[in-house]
Amino acid sequence: MKNASVVRGDEVEIVQTTWGTLQWLISARNGSSDAMTIGRVTFKPGQANPRHHHPNCEETLVVVTGQIDHLLPDGSSVMLRPGDGVVIPRNGVHQARNTGDTEAVVIVAFDSANRETINEPA
Repeated sequence: MKNASVVRGDEVEIVQTTWGTLQWLISARNGSSDAMTIGRVTFKPGQANPRHHHPNCEETLVVVTGQIDHLLPDGSSVMLRPGDGVVIPRNGVHQARNTGDTEAVVIVAFDSANRETINEPA
């Protein structure tokens, strides 16, 4: 049995992007989990992450603050507000866009500790 892993949010690297930030709190990469990845993602107002998919895992996203228009794999989109969530199946192409005028914060979880991401051509 593996011992419990404690991860301090203020000790985890924050990756800056043009559209926001990524902070991978739980994952195999930092040695905290053999089974899942959990992250905190921020989106600047009016910004979106690239269209992408995850070939090796399902993704669950829950909005903490702000509002996100989420493009779904079938081409439709859904508006998500605090407390709302969406589950994206493995290989489902998706994208999140902050449609509000304040930063949006989401928690994302993947059913793999070694999450793979493939960006779609622009």
